[in-house]
Amino acid sequence: MYKGQCALTVVCSGVSVLHCFQAPLPFLIPLKSMAPSLFCSFVVAIALALSVTAFNNTVYIISNAETPSLQLPGLTPIGLQRVQDCLPALLAPLDIGIVVSCPFDPESGACLATLATANPLATSLGLTVNTSCGADEETDDDCVTDLLKTFSKTSTQAMLVIWDLDQMDSLFENLDIDDDDDDDDDADVDGDDDDDATPHFDVLTTIVKSKVTSVVSQNCAGIDGQAVGTFRRSFQRGLKKRKINSRIARRHHARRH
Repeated sequence: MYKGQCALTVVCSGVSVLHCFQAPLPFLIPLKSMAPSLFCSFVVAIALALSVTAFNNTVYIISNAETPSLQLPGLTPIGLQRVQDCLPALLAPLDIGIVVSCPFDPESGACLATLATANPLATSLGLTVNTSCGADEETDDDCVTDLLKTFSKTSTQAMLVIWDLDQMDSLFENLDIDDDDDDDDDADVDGDDDDDATPHFDVLTTIVKSKVTSVVSQNCAGIDGQAVGTFRRSFQRGLKKRKINSRIARRHHARRH
């Protein structure tokens, strides 16, 4: 009853509350004693809050495979081995429903190797690559987030993002990914802080509700390997530095414009 009354008396950004809520909300029933206008305002506030919550689909993130030196195009033999012999078997059981990558940018050369990685992997999954979001400064920062949200409205399948390794900072920042790290960032106990700057082609990152839940090696036979316990901490430190550096860059860019 109140739901119908709200729909008649309150409009949220041009959309009735009936449209905002597609399913019953039992926790609102005790609030029926509120005055209708107050109750409806509360319902609208809840609707707006729910509209910005993170999607529940699992997100997997990998970078392009290995590339040649001197900015030569394509993938190295190791990169091709990763794409052809390792990643299809790794990704096949993950129930992936969409593959997102960035389109080739001829001005910067970004995402050429990314597409060389993404296209065969998408084919192995029976999918096509969605390249509607660029990695350049002209692309809306929320493009990938909005794309994933749109997919999540009609599917519970996992989502795979394959991104240019050099543009990972911006991707993580734009997705507002949170990685809790209890380690002391100022301490370099094992001397592995220098590893933060090392590119890692062999990493599979898992995101659930905007939080990093795991960062693991792709474990490609004959390619990957690292000393136990050395990567996780340095990667987390890299994430924190990545967030800080990206925000500083954004503030600088905003001041210039």
